[in-house]
Amino acid sequence: MEFIDAIQGVVADCVKGMDILDVGYATVVSVSPLIIQTQATQTKIREPVVVPTNLVKFRDEVCPCCGEKIVINPGLKAGDKILYLKANAGQNYIVLTKVE
Repeated sequence: MEFIDAIQGVVADCVKGMDILDVGYATVVSVSPLIIQTQATQTKIREPVVVPTNLVKFRDEVCPCCGEKIVINPGLKAGDKILYLKANAGQNYIVLTKVE
């Protein structure tokens, strides 16, 4: 029984070391340059990170009727929680969406 436990421990360490998680949650640490920190391993990831256009700040507009500034798309900011997809064995990361 000790031999089986030892083998299971080696396999568990090997799988953990391979970091095979393909989807995970992360927190935005910085926007420019974009840095995210994974929740599973607390790893900080710099670019290349692909971000969809709906998460990029688009522009601020001034409403012609009231003169107030309106943000069309606020984009990502530090502290936002995101869902990401790991691609190319961790060489690239794709931000899927913000999560609450």
